[in-house]
Amino acid sequence: METNNTLSKWQSQMIVDAFQGGLVSYEEVKTFINDVSKEKKQAVLVFGANWCPDCQILAGLIKYYQKLDSINQAFTFLLINVENYEINMDLLLKLDPSAQLGIPRLFIFDIDRNIINLDRNDFFRTVRSMNENALIEYLNLFKNLKQPF
Repeated sequence: METNNTLSKWQSQMIVDAFQGGLVSYEEVKTFINDVSKEKKQAVLVFGANWCPDCQILAGLIKYYQKLDSINQAFTFLLINVENYEINMDLLLKLDPSAQLGIPRLFIFDIDRNIINLDRNDFFRTVRSMNENALIEYLNLFKNLKQPF
């Protein structure tokens, strides 16, 4: 069982309303990824919900690290709301059929529009137990990485 101490260290980082909006179409996501790729940046899709503490933490880390030139010049993020697993689940499952439940999910694309972290898209489901540098360390693993042949 999680203690309040685990979450209290993150209170100043958490964003409780980061996942806004309703349905997101596959075409909207394709357009986002294409537009980001044209800028020679990597698209990052983040599936989450406002009720989820780990999603709130991840959203806060994204907002914080987007201020760094090394992240801002390399990645563009799109936060997609799944609410109570009743919206945008078809989109999530299209990207990863094994992602039935459990958020947040983070999908990183290379500039050729390929998902390059499919096997680790659920890494941040326990972000509350990680250190403050977990996101930047994770992103750096995939920065400018091309999909293997």
